[in-house]
Amino acid sequence: MKTNDLDVHFLRNKYSVARNKYKPRRIETLLIAEAPPDSLDRFFYFEDVKRQDSLFLEIMGVLYPDQKQRYLASGRDTAVKEELLESFKEDGFWLLDLSEVPLSISEKTLAECVPSLVERLEKFIDRKIPIVLIKASVYDLCYCLLHEQGFSVNAERLPFPGSGQQKVFREKFRNIVSR
Repeated sequence: MKTNDLDVHFLRNKYSVARNKYKPRRIETLLIAEAPPDSLDRFFYFEDVKRQDSLFLEIMGVLYPDQKQRYLASGRDTAVKEELLESFKEDGFWLLDLSEVPLSISEKTLAECVPSLVERLEKFIDRKIPIVLIKASVYDLCYCLLHEQGFSVNAERLPFPGSGQQKVFREKFRNIVSR
């Protein structure tokens, strides 16, 4: 194995351990985002993230607005983020990424990650479980394929909640989860 392969393997495992810590016993809704951030100290399921955690904050703001405010007021206390992640888990939500590692270190294009995603979906969920695709690139690559394969994928094209898209994300995500 080359050094880069070891790094990719290490990171994939690190993200998987963090994600699986908060995997619900019964997944009620699966969210699929693009990839872990390039900044290796930030990830949706990492408890100690002090900056640029927009996906986490926007999802939690829709699902648990009071807990999110308490989290921010605490200075992003890790114990409060753990509580939010536990609520997310207990309510049956789980988030996967199309690419299991940051795109900047992946040897695959996003499109090349789709077959692996389908394998993971077949391993983790029943086709009846609602799937929400987050970010236009994820939607464009996955929606038709997943729909054709019989997965219960939501037809709403959600933007990533960054770069001024937070309000649009909140409105669309709120509509999806209220159904």
